[in-house]
Amino acid sequence: MKNLLSLSVLLLSAACTSPQQTTTTEAPVTTETAADAAPVTETQAATIATRYFRSQADSAVYQLSTLQVMEAGPHWQVLVKRSDRVGRMPDNSAIEIDKQTGAVSTVMVK
Repeated sequence: MKNLLSLSVLLLSAACTSPQQTTTTEAPVTTETAADAAPVTETQAATIATRYFRSQADSAVYQLSTLQVMEAGPHWQVLVKRSDRVGRMPDNSAIEIDKQTGAVSTVMVK
């Protein structure tokens, strides 16, 4: 009975304590608008795509020497062959790069 009382007091005190608050500071956000930024060129899109594919966990399968950059309206579409898909279709990976912001998004390849 004494142990049960001690245990309940311990649990009650643990429930009533507030956790320590940690404060983090966030990096300042740039306020540059898309209108102020220069559009991404084809060469810059190729550089962004190369960095993107190299940052992937399976980066060794991307054959960067086959990288193709094509204009697709407000985006650059970038295709690159994959060594793990040789003989199977589709054997490419694709991403789109926004011409104004440089943001990368993945694209399904059919």
